[in-house]
Amino acid sequence: MSRGRHLCGRAADLWLAAVKMVTMCVRLLLLVLSAMALAGGAAAQYDNAFERELFKTRYDYEVKFRAAAIHVAWGAEALCDATTQIEPFVLLSVHSMRRRLPDNEMKIFREVTGVDEKWRVAWADEGAPDDLKVGDVVVSVNDRPLPSGGTKWEMGALFRGGSMVSNDDQGFWDVMLQARQEAAEGKPMRLTLEGGRKLEVDTQKGCAGSVTASSFDNDPDTFWRMGNKRAKIPANAMLEAQSPDEFRWLAAFGTYFQASQSSIAAVQKSEGMSNGFLVGKILSIALPGAGMLLSAAEAQAEKAIAVDSIVGSADLFANEVVASLGGDAAAGLRLTERMAAKGMKVDAVLMDDFRRSNAAEHARRLKALQAAQAERERAESRAQEEAQAKAQRQPLPVKR
Repeated sequence: MSRGRHLCGRAADLWLAAVKMVTMCVRLLLLVLSAMALAGGAAAQYDNAFERELFKTRYDYEVKFRAAAIHVAWGAEALCDATTQIEPFVLLSVHSMRRRLPDNEMKIFREVTGVDEKWRVAWADEGAPDDLKVGDVVVSVNDRPLPSGGTKWEMGALFRGGSMVSNDDQGFWDVMLQARQEAAEGKPMRLTLEGGRKLEVDTQKGCAGSVTASSFDNDPDTFWRMGNKRAKIPANAMLEAQSPDEFRWLAAFGTYFQASQSSIAAVQKSEGMSNGFLVGKILSIALPGAGMLLSAAEAQAEKAIAVDSIVGSADLFANEVVASLGGDAAAGLRLTERMAAKGMKVDAVLMDDFRRSNAAEHARRLKALQAAQAERERAESRAQEEAQAKAQRQPLPVKR
């Protein structure tokens, strides 16, 4: 009997131990599952944070580039044979993205940028109406509705493994380019905002055509242009830009292809140069008095800068536009040197050794001209101050 009780007690102890062991295993399993869930959640949160930052950065780059393109169109107007009126704002929507994002990524993109199917103001210059705010929806320009966008087939994508369907914003540009032309003819540019509010916008004369770049592009390494109407800068180059001057240099590079070749040839002939742009040509237009320094700068040059292709001339044109806007003429050179060091694929924009050599010499001369102009302005300022001080020291005539 006692042996039976002993065995029963022993069995109870073993059962309790087994229960405790199972309980510990269950708790351990729950801890492991919780840790895995937390780790999975943290990973998901990390991935989401990365995408949010990536999309926000890329959107900001595109806005900076589009704004730079407008400033360049205004600044380079003096050398563009074909000109028109340019609006002081940038409109963007998901239809301006050349490459379509998957639904989950598009959801994140919309959340962090505020961009949707509507054409919203992404940037406005100080010359824009005070009532036009970033984020405002523009539904029509000069009473023509802005289209919702379309699609087109990229047959070349079949060979490179990309998406064959891309967004096409040609309908949007058809409306904007017609409104620009009407503004050039004296008709004000009128915007109709969502809700029916209308605004009249003052435009400014600039180079005709448009230079664009999409941070989400099916062909991020390709440069193309549609005659003298539009040019697309490779997205790879835009996303490598690090300063306002580099954004402006890229925009000016594309703007060169919008300028009339007959105008370029006329400038070269009038200045007695067979290749390239005269050093300081744009600068002499932008800075009063700078033309007086050109002859001295040219006298120091033993030979003209030679360029063997149209892209080489675009390099020099971009250098001069950046300099005329008060920037560093060597901005494009630094940009292309970084891209070359990284082995990036950037069609047309990336300079070879010969083009880099020409661009470097051209930038050096522009900097010398800028320095001479700055010294001239300082000398004039000192002369004015001395003249004013002398006039104040002279005694007043005595009345009798």
